[in-house]
Amino acid sequence: MRFLNKYPAMKIGKCLVVADVHIGITKDIYDKGIFIPNQSEKMADRINKLKKLTKTNRLVMLGDVKHKVHGFSIHEKIELENFFSKLEFSRITIVKGNHDGDIERMLPEGKNIEVKKSVAIEKYFLTHGHRNVKTKKRTIVIGHNQPHVKFKDKMGGIYIEPVWIIGKIKSKKLIIMPAFNELCGATVVNKDILLGPIARQLDKKNARVYLLDGTDIGTIHNLRVD
Repeated sequence: MRFLNKYPAMKIGKCLVVADVHIGITKDIYDKGIFIPNQSEKMADRINKLKKLTKTNRLVMLGDVKHKVHGFSIHEKIELENFFSKLEFSRITIVKGNHDGDIERMLPEGKNIEVKKSVAIEKYFLTHGHRNVKTKKRTIVIGHNQPHVKFKDKMGGIYIEPVWIIGKIKSKKLIIMPAFNELCGATVVNKDILLGPIARQLDKKNARVYLLDGTDIGTIHNLRVD
């Protein structure tokens, strides 16, 4: 397993793993009065670029593939079809998140796409993070939190950066992935309460925080801000 330098993605064997893509979020933002061009095809292009970079053939999407929580809109269905039609993977696994209700009805035909509640790959157990799980695997990988860290300089300037979180819950190792879609909301890990029954068990005192370029910036506990 390795994290991809400067990208919110990881490689496990021949699998590329991304979390929280939130296809359809631009429509939600537009409905609130802000126009942002559709990002679904550009998102697919970014993922295909990582496929070539990592020489992977299977894509694992770790929950919240779509944005609308309840049901779906025609707009979102079209975006999802365009997104999946552009992906170049021979196999795609969707691990359902709390936003992924009815996603089975929104997938294009002719693609090798499976939908699961969780998936085990090598020594890793991957699940979205919004429900409790049981596994004998020693390492659990989740999304759901879209973790960021907040910095505040001496002049009062505030910076928020996406991060990886690596720590422990009881006897297991926990990895919390950053969101692949930069337009998603954020859980500021050195300020907010973590989301979901798995992440809330995290030992924050010893859990380490890493920027996307791999920089270890310390523990959540030592990064507390007002």
